[in-house]
Amino acid sequence: MVREHRLPASVAVLGAFMALVAADIAVEPDDAKTAAAALLAVAAGTWALRLVKNWTTVIAAMLLVFLLIPSDGRYTLPNSLPFQLEPYRVAMALLLVGWVIALLVDPRVRARRTGFDGPIALLLAVALASEVANPSRVSTVSSVVIKALWLFLCYVLFTYVLVSVVHKRAAVERLLTVLVSGACVVGLGAAIQRQTGSNIFDHLHTLLPGFHYNPAGEVGAEERGGSLRATASAGDPIELSASMAMMIPLAAYLAISRKRRAWWLGVVLLVLGDFAGGSRTGLVGLLVALAVFVWLRPRQTLRCWPAIIPLVAIVHVASPGALGGVKELFFPKEGLAASQSEVFYQPTPTGAKVVLSSRLSRIGPELEEFSNYNPLVGQGYGTRVTGRSTVADNAIILDDQWLGTLLETGVLGVLGWLWLFTRAIRRLGRRAKLERGTPEGWLPVALAASIATFATSMALYDALSFDQGAQLAFTIIGLAAVVLSLPVSRAAGTPTAT
Repeated sequence: MVREHRLPASVAVLGAFMALVAADIAVEPDDAKTAAAALLAVAAGTWALRLVKNWTTVIAAMLLVFLLIPSDGRYTLPNSLPFQLEPYRVAMALLLVGWVIALLVDPRVRARRTGFDGPIALLLAVALASEVANPSRVSTVSSVVIKALWLFLCYVLFTYVLVSVVHKRAAVERLLTVLVSGACVVGLGAAIQRQTGSNIFDHLHTLLPGFHYNPAGEVGAEERGGSLRATASAGDPIELSASMAMMIPLAAYLAISRKRRAWWLGVVLLVLGDFAGGSRTGLVGLLVALAVFVWLRPRQTLRCWPAIIPLVAIVHVASPGALGGVKELFFPKEGLAASQSEVFYQPTPTGAKVVLSSRLSRIGPELEEFSNYNPLVGQGYGTRVTGRSTVADNAIILDDQWLGTLLETGVLGVLGWLWLFTRAIRRLGRRAKLERGTPEGWLPVALAASIATFATSMALYDALSFDQGAQLAFTIIGLAAVVLSLPVSRAAGTPTAT
């Protein structure tokens, strides 16, 4: 008889103690609140560490947290720290603490290589080197830099968590099911918000005891073409569209491999969510994903072109005005290049002042400023402060993560990201060709399409400034690493090497 594996009681005690310390630091110095939080932390810490024996469940829960709970400041714990404690941060901290403890005491959990360790190590090293090379600039925005470095480290560590605890294809399939299902909920919520103006993700505080709802955390309502641009659980309409575009290839994989119509409905919901954001970024992402499918599965993909007709009809009926907005986005009256190069001026007593500029017009001035810094490591990772922050803004929004990466971490930072994406897509492409003719062979195709979509979207918005999209990208990279470590699936009758 096989005995069920249990973690030592000492580990549960250690976990509870760490959770207690965290609660004591986080909660406002009120004795009653601290005592209640301490008791809750002890119970939660002990329960969580016992639950860790089922890592697939833990990872699935984490996926739902960053998909369904906004991480833009809408929900926070009351605390006296210089940063906000959002559900995403709390859940990620607990997950990482549990993982480190499991590495020490749980024989099932072992640190493993991802296959992308070289580019990941380069990105981390360049980020740190950029801070060392710019001490005076970093010191002026140190709190923002620490937050940026911590978030980036969390993304990377989550990738290694996936690789170290997920070892079987069945576990990958379960996580994909959860990931796509959660994304479909987001897509449905976005479609509802576009039509009604009501965001279902603004009403989660009743399900999150201890967390406060901050209406000011959400971006203000935006319109394009006379229709509301939805945000759903994302931090921005552009991030919403980009995230939905990344999920569409994975939903298509589930529909193809499992041959169930429900997953095609999921594809439709994700497309609706993409259009609900009213962004060029998500639409370009769709085209990139389609191009990858054509590259790796040309005949099968082109054979499905008639499905575009009912899909367009559904989008038109479910989201009126969305298709008309596409024409306005890509074919403005003054031309796309001209609209993206426009500079706006505001009269001042001393003369006209530039107050807002379009994407292309920002490149020249930013590169001129960049020439004053080390071209290899840039101005310092996380030192460009834009948007809502406790620190005064010192830069403009670029809507171009590749340009932002060049400015902050220099040429080496750009090369690191190119290396990561290129290696991942090429290895998945080779795997897709080896597994041609099998249902499993569609998974590396879908993963490659999702990664290519994110890499492209980085040219159209500040991708690493938003938690949801960046976390999704690293999750997909982690799942890709797991898939590439599994044995190759072969079609029936295919000879195997001896």
